[in-house]
Amino acid sequence: MLRLLSNPIFLRSSRIILFQDCQHAPPTFSASRRRFASNTKDAPLVNNNIPYTHVRIVDPETRKPLPPKLLTEIIDNLPTEIQSKQGGVLPKVFVSQYVQLVAPPSQATGGYALVKLIDRKEEAARERAQRLKARESRKANEAKEIQFAWGIGPADIQHKLRKARQELSRGVRVQLLFARKATGGAQRDIGTKTKQNTLVTQVLEALGDVAREWRMRDERRDTVVVYLQDPQRPIPHKSMLARHAQMQTTSPDPPQPEEQ
Repeated sequence: MLRLLSNPIFLRSSRIILFQDCQHAPPTFSASRRRFASNTKDAPLVNNNIPYTHVRIVDPETRKPLPPKLLTEIIDNLPTEIQSKQGGVLPKVFVSQYVQLVAPPSQATGGYALVKLIDRKEEAARERAQRLKARESRKANEAKEIQFAWGIGPADIQHKLRKARQELSRGVRVQLLFARKATGGAQRDIGTKTKQNTLVTQVLEALGDVAREWRMRDERRDTVVVYLQDPQRPIPHKSMLARHAQMQTTSPDPPQPEEQ
């Protein structure tokens, strides 16, 4: 036998309201919904995971909360779409939005929790854009080191140049490390300072159409490191090369001799 209650009783499966009051019941906490909580740490609560019977939807245009509603009523009235399939398979109906908790109850919201409706397709597009942006950011900070021994042969130079071009075409920065070999032939491999400068100049001229230096070279006793990037990519404003170029563009012209 059913017992009359003052609060509305809503059967989601049948979508039939047995008893309903004219006024909204005060917001209550449903402890039974805790067992459906997401296992993802700090993940926002959605749909039946939201532990409140009455909530207020934040209007996406005005950003103000709408009048309170039953959470179950909101969930049951979410828009649906039909996905047609080929091969005589019955079309699939799926819910195109979901409810997400924005804020718990507070005095500013009249004691009701705030929720918003999330479009699944729009959310998926935003996530794809964020992943793409993160991938581009990782690529922008990625650097590939290519080593040139001072006594490197012509064939090895061409192989290293092809490798450098490949990395630069991917948008990756390249560090050219000119140094003596790690093992053996130290004195023979060092050569003269003139030969070292010639090798560096030769390599940079060969890559001049696909790269430019974006920071000052690191020159030590027997080692030179050259930092290259795509010529279309802007030089970081903190780079000494960028500051040097700015100083040249802003420096006043040298005084001209006066005409007699």
